[in-house]
Amino acid sequence: MIQTTLTLPPLPLEGGGVVEPHRTRVWQAGPTDGPVVLLVHALTGDAQAGGEGGWWAPVIGPGRALDPTTHRLVCVNNLGSCYGSSAPTDAGFPRRTTQPPPGPAPQKGHFTDPAAALPAVITPWDQARAILQALDALGISSVELVTGGSLGACITLCLAALDPPRFKRMAPFAGCLAASPWIIALNHTARQTLLADPGWPDDPARGLALARQLAMISYRAEPGMAMRDDRQQVGDGWAPRDPYRVQTWLEHQGQKLVARFDAQAYLCQLDAMDHHDVQRPQPGMAGDPLGRVTASCLAVGIDTDMLYLPAHSARTAQALQARGVHAEHAEIHSPFGHDAFLIEWAQLDGLLRRALALPPGGSP
Repeated sequence: MIQTTLTLPPLPLEGGGVVEPHRTRVWQAGPTDGPVVLLVHALTGDAQAGGEGGWWAPVIGPGRALDPTTHRLVCVNNLGSCYGSSAPTDAGFPRRTTQPPPGPAPQKGHFTDPAAALPAVITPWDQARAILQALDALGISSVELVTGGSLGACITLCLAALDPPRFKRMAPFAGCLAASPWIIALNHTARQTLLADPGWPDDPARGLALARQLAMISYRAEPGMAMRDDRQQVGDGWAPRDPYRVQTWLEHQGQKLVARFDAQAYLCQLDAMDHHDVQRPQPGMAGDPLGRVTASCLAVGIDTDMLYLPAHSARTAQALQARGVHAEHAEIHSPFGHDAFLIEWAQLDGLLRRALALPPGGSP
């Protein structure tokens, strides 16, 4: 397993601005001449999909669904992240150019949007284009399977629409065709929590921790939380000031993210979630982008997912079927909600094997 940093061509962004210079971090495992499986990570993930600390390590290895003895496994750090890709922490990273609307100043209670202090908007289309640049740099013209969960699932769909001949199969886990108002509402609250921190933009540690806590609630489901912590309190007995274990778990998750992730990069990834729409027209692309997809698809939902509802994955498969694509739908059954694609390893292994066995689409 190796990690390398690639220098890539300037990347124009869908919403305006250009990422230049442009670099990305790539993790690879397996033979360089083997069939390629491209893995796309989620919101705060990184390029290291396998090995110690890898986000999908339990399904990667000899004899597992993603076997580096038979396949070339590749994962690219998403654009705007802070694990080796071009990101807001870089000098010269594009900033937002939008100005406040004309007219009176916003009244008290209007949400914060200090454009001059925010990084340029990144979308899954931008992140997909950056990944395609990385594949070009690696000399990869054909991908047996592209797969990822959550934001990674959304980027997966954009990849298949941007370059249909390159991708034979895809397996988006817990994704959707377009971000729902529910997703946008949750992200709005997280974003405003972060921007309201008096330390923004230099040191919004508490705001970032609270934004992450809100996100973690949306990533889980009540049955899983009850199994983990129920109504247990920390301490020898009941006392008004003794926190419940679920509260200390949330605080721990918030502090973990503060220790490892940049606040402005986090905003970039929230923007990408909000602006996902695989049917939004793209420059130089005629017609419905989803109608360009030829990759066979296994769209996987999670039955207790409260963020990307399982119906979203079903609709993805139905929309592709209506366009003549071989598409199947499956569900992970789990008490753990959205995060089940990072927890239910046995089910995930079987579904990845099923995805690799789909009839190939793309160009022969």
